[in-house]
Amino acid sequence: MKRALVLLLLVSSPATANALDCVATDGLAVDADGAPDSYRVDGRGLSFTCDGVFAIVDGVVHTQKNDRPNWQRLCAEHWSEAQKTGDYSKVKIVGFLTDGAGRPVVQGDGDPLPGEAFVTTTSLTIPGTPDRSQRHYVNASEIPYVVVSSDLASKHQLRPGDLLAVYRPKSGQIAYGVYGDCCSLGEASVRLHQDLGSDPIVVAADGTHRAEQGIADKVVFVALTGTHTTPTTDAATWRAEIKSKGDAALQALGGLEAVKTCAAASPR
Repeated sequence: MKRALVLLLLVSSPATANALDCVATDGLAVDADGAPDSYRVDGRGLSFTCDGVFAIVDGVVHTQKNDRPNWQRLCAEHWSEAQKTGDYSKVKIVGFLTDGAGRPVVQGDGDPLPGEAFVTTTSLTIPGTPDRSQRHYVNASEIPYVVVSSDLASKHQLRPGDLLAVYRPKSGQIAYGVYGDCCSLGEASVRLHQDLGSDPIVVAADGTHRAEQGIADKVVFVALTGTHTTPTTDAATWRAEIKSKGDAALQALGGLEAVKTCAAASPR
């Protein structure tokens, strides 16, 4: 993957420019968390099951960071055993909801895919919805959101629901996304990728749709600190608010031309 530059222009309010902070990443990956079909019980969801599950061996959680050669095989083996026995103590589930005993929670009545998919979570939640339902979380297929690292959020006082503008020089497109999940910089929802002119969905030979095709070229983020949105299950209403507030906040910073100038001045 080509090295991409992620640039964050930070402001304390929609109308007041403040600090400038730039950070480089290796591209914009896809996050499907919160999409009802992200983690299906049969494993044929937008996300691979082992995108959200890690094996625990001798007390050690094996991930792509500390055991790149073996983590996927170990995950598959431990997940298969857990499903057979109902004992999930040897896996760490991070992509979907679990109950008090560490077992994955399956979508129920009132959810989009009852009995067919696990309840997948996001850091940002929707008030007024049952906290163990899929409706409680942000749908990655419908709502543009950005994944922000905990350190970055703390350093610049970003909180879930705050807006970021995202500019992709290659396509010339700009979009807005809410701070919807954590905790690693360089990921965004399915909808945000689409808003930037990239289709992240790959169809496998068996017809399974996977959200796995990220953006490899340069992407520029503008964090609109203090510009907050109101989460709702009405996706169209929420997107309209994201767009209108994003436009106003970005215009106060000088608009797209200011973003282009900022991006061009930053070395890759």
